[in-house]
Amino acid sequence: MSKIQNLDQKRAFNAITSQGKWAGVNDGQVVKKIPALIRENGLLGAAAFALEKKSGYEDVFNAIIRHLADSGIHKIEKAIPLEDFILKVSEMDSSGLRAITSESMAFLNYLRRFAKKNSGGE
Repeated sequence: MSKIQNLDQKRAFNAITSQGKWAGVNDGQVVKKIPALIRENGLLGAAAFALEKKSGYEDVFNAIIRHLADSGIHKIEKAIPLEDFILKVSEMDSSGLRAITSESMAFLNYLRRFAKKNSGGE
């Protein structure tokens, strides 16, 4: 792969190469629900929901965490478990939380586009 030159390229690359089975009835519905969860409840609220709910939601947040830890993004030092991520982000100042949330939402725009269709349907 050639050198990735900008944030959109990095986001798209991380999203399309993300390893995960996105649970949902069809078209990876979990991935598509997380941006709304973040808008309505904030990043911490959505992450807490994912930690509690598990099935697919936690997988999506783990992809977000890996993306945020990527050397080209570097919003967090390294990929960590979701519970540790929640603790780390809850200790940030408001500008740090906004930066993490903004980058997470930008990444999710790509991740939801690349969500694989599941077999079966409604």
